Amino acid sequence: MKPNVELGINREFGDIISDSFVILKQNFQPLLKAYLVICGPFLVTGILVTIMFNSQNSYAGSSTSLFSFWGLLSFVFNILDYTALILTTLSYLVFYKEKGNQAPTIMEVWGYFRYYFFRVVGTQFLLTFGLIMGIIMCFIPGIYLLPILGLVIPVMVVENANAEYSIKRAFKIIKGNWWMVFGVILLLSIIVSTIFIVIIVIPAVIFYGGTEWLTGKSMSTPLNIAEAIIIHISQILWMLPIIGLTLVYYTLTEQKESNSLINRIKMFGQSGSGTDQIQSEQY
Repeated sequence: MKPNVELGINREFGDIISDSFVILKQNFQPLLKAYLVICGPFLVTGILVTIMFNSQNSYAGSSTSLFSFWGLLSFVFNILDYTALILTTLSYLVFYKEKGNQAPTIMEVWGYFRYYFFRVVGTQFLLTFGLIMGIIMCFIPGIYLLPILGLVIPVMVVENANAEYSIKRAFKIIKGNWWMVFGVILLLSIIVSTIFIVIIVIPAVIFYGGTEWLTGKSMSTPLNIAEAIIIHISQILWMLPIIGLTLVYYTLTEQKESNSLINRIKMFGQSGSGTDQIQSEQY
């Protein structure tokens, strides 16, 4: 059996991509359980709000404005749902590293989630606003900010920092590595989007399109419900890019500061399990 992947090491681009898949595969069940238990209320509420928003669109016969009541509520809960996913995954990974690459319990993940929740939610809304403004400003500023802002929440959770420090820290550690971070985000996002389209979207379109053609009846209401459920549940796929960004954070900090190497040097000569663990590691 392949040993659990260590997080805090320096990786090349290809290693970040491959190890992201390995970590997700090795930890999928406990990570999924933690997500369903902790993020369940956000998931259910987000689905209900999206169903109401889609229903308003169908009832009006045209697209309801995002700035309508249900449009704004749907936007807010989509951000909350995604932020809960980010925080749950990061809390899991931080505890995973602290426990020597072992899966944490749901209560351990919940402790971190509860501690960081309001800080991360406020920061995520701020980052979302900044990213939207960057995209509106000729699109290119938004593209430039995307990799930098993607590192802010990992910095905040791993280093227990506030928003101001985390933003400055993200700008600092990405210096000279912007293309690498952007490449990781782009490639993993393409993979997730492709999986979503091939496994979920295409079969759903064929099923509902075929059903309407055979029965001659509109499937708008079941389609609205199914669409809301699919959109929110499929957010689980975005665990992969979050894991990738976490590995990027550890890689950049290792390159610039060599934290893990310093910790290992400090542990030389100490007795106990820490020394045994160092001796068992492969370099």
